[in-house]
Amino acid sequence: MKKENNQLTKAELHLMNILWDKGKATVQQIHDMLAEPKPAYTTTLTFMQILTKKGVVDYKRVGKAYVYSPILSRDEYIGGFMNDACNTVFGGSMKSFFSFFAKSEKISREELAEILKEMDKGDEPKNTNDK
Repeated sequence: MKKENNQLTKAELHLMNILWDKGKATVQQIHDMLAEPKPAYTTTLTFMQILTKKGVVDYKRVGKAYVYSPILSRDEYIGGFMNDACNTVFGGSMKSFFSFFAKSEKISREELAEILKEMDKGDEPKNTNDK
């Protein structure tokens, strides 16, 4: 199965969020977690089959049920989605991408400073000699 970033519809993303939160689940368990008005059970099953074909979930038979689990993590999906958005809408310019959100969301200088601190944490070399 391919492990690439496939665009998910709003309905598929809703099911994936349930699956990402649970880790693994049967169609019935996923269906039970949907808000009212729920779609038909067969609709939920069809969406899980579509997600399997897209290569973002896999399943194993456990007794009489199929237990689905994500192949693609939430972070992998979001990263790919945001990268696609940056490339498609902003011509690959991360500066334009971030500037848009900073301006449109009215991010304060303090919030930007916090974001930069978080980004710096990711750049710090890991010392593997610590005991």
